[in-house]
Amino acid sequence: MFKRFFRWIVRTVITVAALFAIVAISDYIAHRVRPNSVLAVELNGSVVERGGSGLLGLLSTHQTALNDLRNAIDAGAKDPKIVGLEIKVINPEMELAQAQEIVALIQSFKSHGKWTTAYIETAGESGAGNLPYIVASAADEVSLMPRGDLNLMGVQLRELFMRGTLDWLGITPIFASAGQYKSAANMFTNKDFTPAQREEDEGLAGSLFDQIVAAIGAARKLSPDAIKSLIDQAPLNADAGLKARLVDRLEYEDEFSDRVKHHGGSLHTEVDYANYARASLFSNFAGGDRIAVIYGDGEIQSGGEGFEPFSSPDTEAMTADDMAKAFKSAREDDGVRAVIFRVDSPGGSMLASELIGREVELTAKKKPVVVSMSGYAASGGYLVSIPAARIIAEPGTVTGSIGVLGGKFNISPAAQKIYANTNAVSRGANVGMFDMWTDFTPAQSKQFQDEIMRDYQYFLKLVAAGRHITVEQADAVAQGRVWTGEQALKIKLVDSLGGLDDAMAVAKGLARLAPDQPVGIIELPEQPGLLQSLTSGKMVASITQRPAARIVEPVIELIRLALSGHALFSAAYCPVAPML
Repeated sequence: MFKRFFRWIVRTVITVAALFAIVAISDYIAHRVRPNSVLAVELNGSVVERGGSGLLGLLSTHQTALNDLRNAIDAGAKDPKIVGLEIKVINPEMELAQAQEIVALIQSFKSHGKWTTAYIETAGESGAGNLPYIVASAADEVSLMPRGDLNLMGVQLRELFMRGTLDWLGITPIFASAGQYKSAANMFTNKDFTPAQREEDEGLAGSLFDQIVAAIGAARKLSPDAIKSLIDQAPLNADAGLKARLVDRLEYEDEFSDRVKHHGGSLHTEVDYANYARASLFSNFAGGDRIAVIYGDGEIQSGGEGFEPFSSPDTEAMTADDMAKAFKSAREDDGVRAVIFRVDSPGGSMLASELIGREVELTAKKKPVVVSMSGYAASGGYLVSIPAARIIAEPGTVTGSIGVLGGKFNISPAAQKIYANTNAVSRGANVGMFDMWTDFTPAQSKQFQDEIMRDYQYFLKLVAAGRHITVEQADAVAQGRVWTGEQALKIKLVDSLGGLDDAMAVAKGLARLAPDQPVGIIELPEQPGLLQSLTSGKMVASITQRPAARIVEPVIELIRLALSGHALFSAAYCPVAPML
């Protein structure tokens, strides 16, 4: 009996060892890079903060995950077997801040003495193409498809005003806001710009435009006046772009790829960035110090399992429950030395923002927390960032919007137009305060305004305490006004400009880790598996959804909040959607 058991043990150990060896060899082959290789990046589809893991990540083909791109380019820059970087800019959809982060990654790669080259199919097709071109222009040389265009059209902030439509339908908007620039509800309450709203949009458009001009001018070694002149002449066809020195050559993608393979007279092997960035099967077994990166994407909501099919594509909402679990996990993990909170959100529920902010505060008491702002970190997205030790934004980040708004719609006049009527029996003076069939009474209106102002004053106190300024100073830069990251630095709403790599350097410093010390990265919240994504419908949305017109997104979001009754009682939301 003992011999039989011993033989079974031996066979089991040998089988496990053989399987382990097979897995190790397969993993080694999958991550093997030949000398003289070129890292190949294709930007096609939505640029998202974080890619899917496992099979879910493999199926998300029409998107570019910034975390994977960052890991690949950072590693490739230090890999002696990687000699160059090729970027194919096909049809990316991104924010200016995300484009700026990709540009910084390309520049960092170049600083290691390696060459870069870019191919752009067209910079904008029936729309502005500033951002795809900015990314491509960061390379040493730029190729454009011979029939492509350079739609360097500038910047536009178009506001939608629906008050006339609501009057025609017989719907009365009842909204209040704290902060003269808190204009999210203006689309329902006004028929045109208010002076404050126009001032805000003018300032934002000016800053974004200047950043675009500066980025293109620096990359192509052209003066700001020359770039502005070209923008005023756009759209430019391929021949005009070549003549203006915006591109270096005109060629098709196959010609570009063939030229890259023989760049400098050598034969190069292309290495896809997504495969190169994919972690080794055994990377999770590494010990040592770690830094947690917590991703807060999308509108801020209470509860958990948030999903926003009408907002940014391929992203979930930032929910209070998910963020609480993520911060608690990082806070209680003794191996995590610091936390980076990656925020990409226009805000949302004031209640949920406060709950998430509390988790950030609790974590910051135990270990350093650094906020890295992406495309948006405004209103509630700014509120959740306040407790961090440092706040870092890209120059083109949309941030600020420190203010509160709320309200409801009265649809009774609309119902009467179709000869519908309603009545109610109630107890309690304010039971119908958020009833969609009534206006506020004068007492309710005052109570509502007072509540909005209390929330605003509370918001200001948080800003003052977090930014080490007075409440009066906070109020002067708040008022619901939206700023770019570049502007926010000047008024001390952020500490410095940069991307996630810069946040990582700051986090290491605060955690008293050496700048060049390798650290493990933990990404939170934990992502759902393939089965969970399929059953929840998120998988279908991630693959099939195309971005809705950006101008419609704030309308959908505010209507959703308004129809949810008390959820809009205190909302911190920024609807600004620049067309770039």
